[in-house]
This record gives sequence, structure tokens and C-alpha cells, in this order.
Amino acid sequence: LQLSSILKRRGHQTDIAAIKDKDVLNHIAAFQPQAVACSVMTSEAARFHGILEDIRRRFPQLTLIAGGPHPTYYPKIMDTWPLDALVVGEGDLVIAPLLENLREGKSIRSLMNVHTKEFKNPQGSLVQRLDDLPFADRELLALKEPFKYIPMKSFFATRGCPYSCSYCFNSAFNSMHANKGKIMRRRSVESLIREIEDVKARYRMDFLRFGDDTFVMKYDAWVEEFVDKYRKRIGVPFYFLIHPNLAEERLVKALKEAGCYSIMMGIESGNEQVRRKVLGRNVSDATIKEAFRLYRKYDIKVFSNTILALPDTGLKEDLESLEFTLDCRPYYSGFTVFTPFPGTVLGEYVREKGYVSGLDAFSEAFPISMQAGSVLNTVTDRERDIHRNILVLASVANTFPWLRDIIVKHLIYWKPNFIFDGIGFCVRNYCNMRVFPFRKNVFA
Repeated sequence: LQLSSILKRRGHQTDIAAIKDKDVLNHIAAFQPQAVACSVMTSEAARFHGILEDIRRRFPQLTLIAGGPHPTYYPKIMDTWPLDALVVGEGDLVIAPLLENLREGKSIRSLMNVHTKEFKNPQGSLVQRLDDLPFADRELLALKEPFKYIPMKSFFATRGCPYSCSYCFNSAFNSMHANKGKIMRRRSVESLIREIEDVKARYRMDFLRFGDDTFVMKYDAWVEEFVDKYRKRIGVPFYFLIHPNLAEERLVKALKEAGCYSIMMGIESGNEQVRRKVLGRNVSDATIKEAFRLYRKYDIKVFSNTILALPDTGLKEDLESLEFTLDCRPYYSGFTVFTPFPGTVLGEYVREKGYVSGLDAFSEAFPISMQAGSVLNTVTDRERDIHRNILVLASVANTFPWLRDIIVKHLIYWKPNFIFDGIGFCVRNYCNMRVFPFRKNVFA
């Protein structure tokens, strides 16, 4: 949406289509674009590859471009996908000249962040003044299903992340952009508030999500201004992501006063040594528990995340993670199974150790689902069954503490079954509706 605004500022017309839309090819035929650009997540790489092949066959004259996380950290897709160019990293400064040069038959050889089958250009400077960028082009989604029915709107106050967690792409991003400008960048409060006001005036907005990797770092003048202006001019409950290291009482209290309703805060592992040595998260057990206590004190609902089946760990560490998470008493205890993404420290580590067979299949079809379980060949089938039961039953044990012992000591060792799946589904959806308290029905 940001790139669409940039292109419209230069006088171009844009439209958007979801790859899940069965009629995407007819949509392209009706709009008759000169180029199709897509932002690709690793989990959707196979689907994007397929649709791009279909587009190339039906519209051979179209310019095809890909960007986003998967091309950035796995740029070798340029060798096999039907693409004219990749944009690696941020595309704000290059998207318009890239499309314009391709349209006019001019060279793109000098454009930073651009890869083709003939050359790979280095990374250019990061956008430093976020206020100079236009607001996201939400009109693209205003009448599209299912987006027009969603009363939660997302905004970004920052770019960049100061942490270097080994399972996350931010560590690789920071390395790629060393000496390319400040990694952590933040919009002015006034710019952020004006964008929210604009959206609030035009669309239904019952709840607001700040999608930043780390919304705030500390209590400072920016937070003071944000709290004052948000409370007076917006007044809509909101949610954001934050690291447990950043929980200080005056910050938590201020954000509650502004309207903070819920947050996402990662535990990732219940074993402190695993957190520090495997995940690169230098946060103690005591710090995590204190962070949860503070957010409970101010009635801010915490959605936690914990990762199972990490490299060089076993069932012992997974059970420690389950117990520790339940001890923290989050409002919603989310669990995931570790997936080694390309370009991340842990992704490269499991490749080098041989823990995953055919890691290069990232570009085609990488299994990312609860049913698929761990992709590591060091994990046994029995452990995969236990992981699946933890995924579906942890929220039950967390929501109904009187069931904790029977779940942790007995039920997670049973064979996965549709009863567990059904109970877990219901409880997770109940908790999810409480963390994101808005009615999703368009007629609400």
C-alpha cells in the first residue's frame, strides 16, 4: 500500500489483487497493467511462483517484479522464477524509477536494490525520514473482500528492529544494511496521528494494530506526545508488539492511559539458556515474569508466543517452555513450531548441520502448518505428536488452570485427535476475540 501511494504520487495508476482470488488472471486482463509486482512471504512462495508462471503464459508482454521478505533473503529465485527483476530490501526509493525505466526501455543497471538475471546490484541507503513518505494507499482495499469487512486497521510508527534474534529476518536485514543509514527509524507523532485520523474519518475502525517489530523502546518525549495526542484525537483501543526487556511501569501505565488494550510479547523459550544461546534473546526468566506482572497490573491483555522444536533441543526443553509459559499467565498462550527461514541465523545453521533435507526447496514448497509439524529431521514422530497437542491444548490449560495438570501430565502424550483439535480451536478463537475485541460481521 505504501508503494502504491508512491507510484500514484508520480502519476501512475495502481490496483491490487490477492493471489487467493481465483479470478486474478481475469482481474489483470480487465485492468490491463504494464507491470505486475508482488510482495512474497516464504510461506506463500510456491503459490506465488505458480501464479507468476500463469501470468507469464497468458500475458507474456507484462513486466513481472517480486519483492518482500522471500526475495530479499532468498534472491536465488531470480534464477528460476519468470521475473524481470527483484527488489531486495526496501523498495520505496526504487519502485518508481524501476517501473518507469522498464516501461521506457531505459537501463536499470544503476538502480540500487535491484537484481535481474544479468546482474545483482548492492543495497542502497535506507529511507531515513519516514515522514516524507505518503500515507499507505488504503483506497486499494476499501472495496475489496474480505478487507472491507475488517474493522481493525494497521499502522506503522517505525521501521527497523534493534534486536538480533537468530530465528528472525531482522538480524539479516541489519547486516545487509550496515552503513546504509540508521536501522531504527521513527515517524513523528503528528505524522502518525494524522494518518490515523484520516483513516478513522473515512473507514470503520473499531480497533487499531501497530504492526511495528518494536513499537516503543522506552518512555521518552515521543511516548509522552503520543499518549496525549492519541487519547485526545483518536480514542480507539489498540494493540502492539513489544519485547519483555522494555517493560517499565511508567511506560506501561502511559500506554494504558493512551488506550492500549492488548499486546504481543514473545517468550519464545522457557529455558533461559536456550533463549540466550540458541535464540539470541538476552532476557532473563525474572525479567519476563515481571513484564507479564506489569501488564496484568494495568489490565493489558498479553498474547504470548513460544516456539517448540528448536534446533539442538528436545522434549525436555519443550516441556519447560510449556510450564514456564503457563507460569507467566498470559491472557492467550500462543505456541508455534520452529521453521527455519532462509537468510536467518538459525535457518543457515540447520542447513549447515544437515537438520533439514533439501533446504533449497524454500523457493518451491516449504511446509509451514500445524499439521506438518517440525521440518527438522532430528525430531521424532512421537515428539511431533506431542508438539501438535501442545499447540492445540496449551491455550486450554492457560484459560482453565484447573485443567493444567491433566493436560501437561497426561493429555499431551495422547495421540492427536479431532476432539483435542476441536476444543483447542474453540478456546483459541475465544481468546483471540478477547485480545482483538471487535465484531467482525459487516452488519455489526
